[in-house]
This record gives sequence, structure tokens and C-alpha cells, in this order.
Amino acid sequence: MKSSQVLIAAAALGAALVTAAAAGTPTPYLRSATSAHRHVVVTYSLGELIPGRILVATSASRDMRGRFVQANIRLNEPLGGTRTASGLRLRTRHALRPGRYYVEVSGTVVGLDCTPKKPCRTDWSNLRRVTVK
Repeated sequence: MKSSQVLIAAAALGAALVTAAAAGTPTPYLRSATSAHRHVVVTYSLGELIPGRILVATSASRDMRGRFVQANIRLNEPLGGTRTASGLRLRTRHALRPGRYYVEVSGTVVGLDCTPKKPCRTDWSNLRRVTVK
């Protein structure tokens, strides 16, 4: 093989690996969750989804849709955030009592066939545990 063919093959392999890694990350994806002054701070990515909600619960139990069980939710706020190099970053508006919590975020699939009787699907992220001191 000529050196130019080797470079092209290496570039194609690199592009394939990046594509495979991106395809392997679910969306939405909660990268990190920490606490600061009794507020939860998250870094996340949504891919092509529109922002949904951030939920903080006392238990990791989820319902059939992937959302925390309603009885365990202690914080439910709209998802927004500031763009950073590693994704979007958000600090919750409300503070929590000290304790161990679980955090997840949601994103909504945008579709032309969504109606009030058949709303667009909401996807839930992986969860992260956070300790509030």
C-alpha cells in the first residue's frame, strides 16, 4: 500500500470509530450530577431531542416509561441549561435537604405527527446518584 492509501484507510477507520461511539451513547445522556450549596448541578446531552425535565428522587425506582416513581420525586423542574464544552450544564432553582438522591433528565422527540391526543414521546436518561450535604 502507498502511504496515501494508508492515510485514507486510517482516516476512514477513525471516522467509523467516532460514529460507532456516538451511536452507542443513548440520548438523553446524563454525564454527571453533583451538588453545590444544596442545589443539584448536572451536565448532560440531548442529541436531537428538545429539553424536557430534570427530576430528583429519593429512590432509583422507575415506572414503565423510565421516569422516577411519582411518590419518590422531590424536585421536578424544566430542563434548560448553558452550553459547555462537555454538553449542557444546569443548576436547579430549588435547594434540597441533605441526603442521598437520584437524578435523571428527559428529552422530547419532535415529530410532525404529535397531537394533544397523541403527544410526542419523552425519553429518559440514565440516572446518577448525588449526595447533598
